[in-house]
Amino acid sequence: KSDDPDKELEGVVAYVGSVQFAPGDDWIGIRLTGTSVGNGRNDGSVKGTHYFDCGEKSGVFVKRAHVRKQESEPNNDDSVENPVIPVPPKPENHWRVLVASDGTSLEKASFLLLQSFSRSKQHRDVIMNNREFTSALAAAIRSSTNMDFKLDALELLSSFTMHYCEPEEELMRLFCDVIESQTRILQLSRDRQEQSSSKHLLGVVVMGLQNFISYQNAGDQVKPLHAATDLFIFLSETLFSGPKSRRTAVSKTDGILFSNLTSLFVLFLGNEDTRKVLSTTRCMSSLIRFVMMSSGVETMDCHIAFSNKDGEEYWEAAHTYCLQSLMYIVNEASQKHLGTSYAAMIKQCQPSSNAFRTCLQHISDRVHGGAPAVSARQLLIKLERLS
Repeated sequence: KSDDPDKELEGVVAYVGSVQFAPGDDWIGIRLTGTSVGNGRNDGSVKGTHYFDCGEKSGVFVKRAHVRKQESEPNNDDSVENPVIPVPPKPENHWRVLVASDGTSLEKASFLLLQSFSRSKQHRDVIMNNREFTSALAAAIRSSTNMDFKLDALELLSSFTMHYCEPEEELMRLFCDVIESQTRILQLSRDRQEQSSSKHLLGVVVMGLQNFISYQNAGDQVKPLHAATDLFIFLSETLFSGPKSRRTAVSKTDGILFSNLTSLFVLFLGNEDTRKVLSTTRCMSSLIRFVMMSSGVETMDCHIAFSNKDGEEYWEAAHTYCLQSLMYIVNEASQKHLGTSYAAMIKQCQPSSNAFRTCLQHISDRVHGGAPAVSARQLLIKLERLS
């Protein structure tokens, strides 16, 4: 149906499923035919996203409830003079139709097959070098609301990143978009299942970034780092400022995500431009607070009890990476860049007087403390000299 309640449009179904410009998964894209041609609203694309092919103003999107099946073919001269010529859907539409279908068995089987092929170098190279496939899959990931599909697709693309030896701008943009969109979901959603799915997805994407970030141009590394630091700041501040029950309920998925984010930070420490992103007051405050939460000082309200839990090793790794990042960043030059002293910054972000120094001392005094103990001692010395 058109905007005019007394006028109906005719056409053929060209797209079914969710769209980016409106909520819901019951949208239908119609390619107009016959006398309706030219009375539509688009050419199959809306706000830069392509869904199907048709002529200018010969495409419309409507809810399923506003569509009815035509009982018989129209019998007029126009339909003969202007026959409907089927237009093959673009590659990404194959994925969209698959994702929009009720069953997911075909989708799962397809990805299992692709993942199996990707373990063989010969087959993996064929898939990786097929730019059309990568572009189609990236478009489908952006438009889909099916989290299982997104996870399978991103795991496949993330597995490819271990084998790239040159910049991959399209994949970099996709990973950045996923981090930003899933961060927004975490900020807005109160559904625990949705939050867990988003964190799982983010863990996969950040791991993919780690694998091939060093091959990207220096200027192209800043955007993903900004996205990663914004995510880390949100997650750590939510834990630090939230109720004790939130810190008690941390999971292995949380630990994996924190571990992947902080190890990504360590990779960026050698580049001056990216190191400046980590040397901001917001980021350093979050790193300090994470160290306090994961230091093992149980008397502190901010303490995260991850010992003897599933995924303990990921929390320990994140704790180590945070200490290493701080130990590398803290110096006189970065203190001038901050525009404030470290002592003043630490005072603002710790829950009580000398809390951060107490945590560093506790870490450095551990028997068999390993790398965290060494980093904590060096950090204490640096802070003392800069105070």
